[in-house]
Amino acid sequence: MEPILNNSLPQRLRKFVIAFGALLLFVYGFLPFLTNSFTVLNRMSQYLDENGIDPTRYYYTDVAQVKEAEEYLDSVLHDK
Repeated sequence: MEPILNNSLPQRLRKFVIAFGALLLFVYGFLPFLTNSFTVLNRMSQYLDENGIDPTRYYYTDVAQVKEAEEYLDSVLHDK
C-alpha cells in the first residue's frame, strides 16, 4: 500500500474537482447515452417518465400504481 502523502490544499482541490467532474460526466453523460442505446432501457425510462415515477425515491405515496398494488395485495392477502 502506498503511504498517504501530505498534499497541499491546491493539489487536493484539483484532485477533488477532477474526480467530481468525472462523476458528473459519468452520471449525466455516459448513463443517459447508455440508456438511449438499449431499447429495453429506453422503454423503461420512457415508461417512468410518462407515469411520473421518480426512480430515485425510496418510498412512493403519490403514484397511482403504488395505490393499485397496495389494494391488490390487500385483497389477495385478506381473501385467504
